[in-house]
Amino acid sequence: MKVLLLASMLVALTLAVSCNRNRNVAEYTSSAATDASEAGVAPPLPADVLLVTRSLINGQLYSRPSFEGMPLVHFDTTQLIQVLDTSSNAIFVKARIRKDTAAFTGYVSRAILPEE
Repeated sequence: MKVLLLASMLVALTLAVSCNRNRNVAEYTSSAATDASEAGVAPPLPADVLLVTRSLINGQLYSRPSFEGMPLVHFDTTQLIQVLDTSSNAIFVKARIRKDTAAFTGYVSRAILPEE
């Protein structure tokens, strides 16, 4: 009985941890984007995107608007950055970066982005 209880608690704990991991990662499974990719045109932007830009230097996408926040993803100057909000912080902008099929949402320093 103790073994069954221990096993069920371990399964529940494993499920809780795996469901909580990567909260800021969203799967990119839009059929419109797939159609655009096959046609050779740029995929449509989501409605919440203010502008799309590239950084001036390599950088990191942080989980919160602070340099002490956990880095979610590293990017270079070739990576497209979708700016979502510019009014919430003087130093950081809320942004989304797509890598492969995942979209990471977090905060990027304004200093490494070109003037708007």
